[in-house]
Amino acid sequence: MLDLDNFAEGGEKQTRTTQVRHGERLALLIERATAALGVDKSVFLRNAIAREAQRVIDDYSRHVLTAEDAKVFAAAMDKPPVPTARAREAASSYHRRVVNAD
Repeated sequence: MLDLDNFAEGGEKQTRTTQVRHGERLALLIERATAALGVDKSVFLRNAIAREAQRVIDDYSRHVLTAEDAKVFAAAMDKPPVPTARAREAASSYHRRVVNAD
C-alpha cells in the first residue's frame, strides 16, 4: 500500500508541473487506485512518483555482490597484489616529501 504520509507535502507550495501522456489502461488503473485510497489523483501520483524515484536512487546507490562475487572479493582482500616498481617509487617519493609520513 502507498504510504501517503511518507512523502507528504509538508506545507511546501506545489509550483512545479510534469506532464505525462498515457493510455486508457493506465488512466483506469490510476482511477481505481485513487478511488481505493480515497485520494485525489495528484496526491496519488506525487506520492507514487516520489516513492519510485526514491527506490531507484536507493537501488543505484549501492552494489550488492552475488555470493560468487563476494567470495572473489574476499580472496582478493586476503591477498593484496605485490606493489609494482612504480608504486614503490611513488611511496618512497611521498615519504621523502612529507615530514610526518608513516
